[in-house]
Amino acid sequence: MVNETGLTSARKEDSALTASGKDGASAPARSHFTIGEVAREFGFTLRALRFYEEKGLISPRRSGNRRLYSKGDLRRLRIIANGKKIGLSLDDIREILKADTGESDDTKLLKVSLDKAVRRLDALEHEQAQLQDYTREAVKLINELKTKLGRETLTAAK
Repeated sequence: MVNETGLTSARKEDSALTASGKDGASAPARSHFTIGEVAREFGFTLRALRFYEEKGLISPRRSGNRRLYSKGDLRRLRIIANGKKIGLSLDDIREILKADTGESDDTKLLKVSLDKAVRRLDALEHEQAQLQDYTREAVKLINELKTKLGRETLTAAK
């Protein structure tokens, strides 16, 4: 199991829904959960859950007009949530999900998750360096403009 910040942190029970509530209190283990329960647990909107289903990232079972999410769906949603936290694209998340065999010791899933997380970190560090460059240039320009404005203000006052 990868730690809480990892892309594949949901392992043993796949979600607090299956083991305990958000406050850590014990909850009975169930095999299926409603869209409302899942939305609350993961902090997703109902629309987002339907979107993930539409995109083929999850496939909840239907009972009449109700969606019922399995432990496997919860596991996939945990991976989606963790991927979103670090800004992965849906395509990257889809690749991770394709590597998920559902096994508790899933080396392929861990390797793909690690690769995507490392690549995302590299991209974020590059973006951060660019932002620092932009910030330095903006400060430089602002100082130049203030200096020019100060000179023009002094000239206009004479």
